[in-house]
Amino acid sequence: MAKNHWLVSGVGRSGTTMAYSALLAAARAQDPGTLGRYEPFLWGAPTWDKLPGDIGDAFSRTDSINARGVYAHTESPLFHDASHPALDSFIDETLPVGRPVVAKVIRGAGRLGAFLERDPDLKIVHLIRNPLDVVNSALLYFSFFGGEFHPSDEPRFNVEAAARFGDMHRPTFELTEAERSLEWWRLMNEAAYQSAQRFPKRLKIVPYEHLMADLPGVMTGIVEFLGGSANLIDASGLSENVGPVTRWTSLQAVDRDAILPHVDAYFDDLRIFGVNRNPVDIAAMKARLLEKYAACKAGPAFTPQLEPSLAPTRVRSIAVKARQDADASRAAGDKQADRIAEKVSERTGSGWKDIAAALARQSEQIAGTLKASEDRDAGITSLAAELSEKKDEIGALKRTLDSRDARVIDLEAKLKEAKTHLSEAKREGERDLQASHQLNSRLRDRIAALQDEQSSHTGAFEKLRFEKRDVEDKLRKTENRLRTVAGERELYRQQLVELASVLAPRLSTVVTLRPLRYVMRQRQRVKSGMVEIDENGVPRLKTSK
Repeated sequence: MAKNHWLVSGVGRSGTTMAYSALLAAARAQDPGTLGRYEPFLWGAPTWDKLPGDIGDAFSRTDSINARGVYAHTESPLFHDASHPALDSFIDETLPVGRPVVAKVIRGAGRLGAFLERDPDLKIVHLIRNPLDVVNSALLYFSFFGGEFHPSDEPRFNVEAAARFGDMHRPTFELTEAERSLEWWRLMNEAAYQSAQRFPKRLKIVPYEHLMADLPGVMTGIVEFLGGSANLIDASGLSENVGPVTRWTSLQAVDRDAILPHVDAYFDDLRIFGVNRNPVDIAAMKARLLEKYAACKAGPAFTPQLEPSLAPTRVRSIAVKARQDADASRAAGDKQADRIAEKVSERTGSGWKDIAAALARQSEQIAGTLKASEDRDAGITSLAAELSEKKDEIGALKRTLDSRDARVIDLEAKLKEAKTHLSEAKREGERDLQASHQLNSRLRDRIAALQDEQSSHTGAFEKLRFEKRDVEDKLRKTENRLRTVAGERELYRQQLVELASVLAPRLSTVVTLRPLRYVMRQRQRVKSGMVEIDENGVPRLKTSK
């Protein structure tokens, strides 16, 4: 254990907090100097070297954020299997040589290959859970794309996922909130599978459902895979909750139905549950899961109450706590009502008045508790609205720039390509023109020589006449080529003018923050003939002559 590094990976929480807590305790039982790193891509020193139960309120304070980790996350690709300067430096700092370390990451599933390439002492356990539970938890607690703490990863996720997975990837911008989280879950786990195929002896895939069915047995197997002793696992501590437990169902029925096909694929995947799996156990797991989400409400798809970029950790924590308090108050009220109903069924005659009074008092208490919860929700909503008003312009600018980046790059590429074609056509035209001049000069010299010899060489003259006709044909072909080149040059000039008409208002729009639709409308006017381009490249309305 002196040099071993253990990493717990997962998409979302997915039991990783519990596994991290158990593994850190086990490693410290063998070496008290073992370091602990809790999601170092985001959280810094206030959360390190502590069991999750001892971290306290660090997750609700922005001073706990690890700037080096956020930098490494935003500067390195989301899907990466090789060396990268920012990521390499982060790995070396998180997993120092010569010190035993247990780390947990939830933003590293697409980079596990890079971790294993960089650190030969590293072994990884990747926990995977069914998409219904993972997406439901994500909708309540955080965004996979990280907009709460840094610019959203969604634009670059789409670019990288399309390049790596092709048709398997679905662009997320037109999807519902639940489908966005599902797409992250799907492709990040797919990347983890690929890394496990490359490093089968150093990366182990563990389904959450198996873990929870036999906590002591599966955790013992995990420790043995990582290189530790099986007797290090304390089975008595595995049942303790070390993180928030999701009891609230955020998924709507339409969200659940969109995810169900992926639930079937999850339980049928042999990479997760193996070839020798027990079909009865799998069917029971799936049945319990579907029963859990059978009561999802009908209505529109889930939408977040707070935009991730406008929801500091503290505000989101307050919102979650208020919702949990309201849920607990309703549950307590239901239990009290059941107890009162039991008493009512046992009493007769004069006991009715006492029961009615008790019921009235209990109803008032429940109403007061619910009113306090509603007041707290209203306060949170008011705070969120105030934050939204203050940051609306920044958010709008960020979204506008993100949506235009791809279009700007495309236009710049087309402009560069058009300039290259124009330069090549110009050089080719100059070469053809020079060749035609040389050919004409030689032709004139040849005709003069033939005229001098015409009187004495009648037979030779006829031969030269055929040669002249041949040369004239070549000259006509050359002239046709010159006209074609001239036409191409004019076409490229028109394309450049059109691109200039699009880019000129585009660049002005980026500076002045005018919407992209103005650029597109100007381009459409140029094509329809309503606008003409003057000598300075500025679009102006056509004037009737």
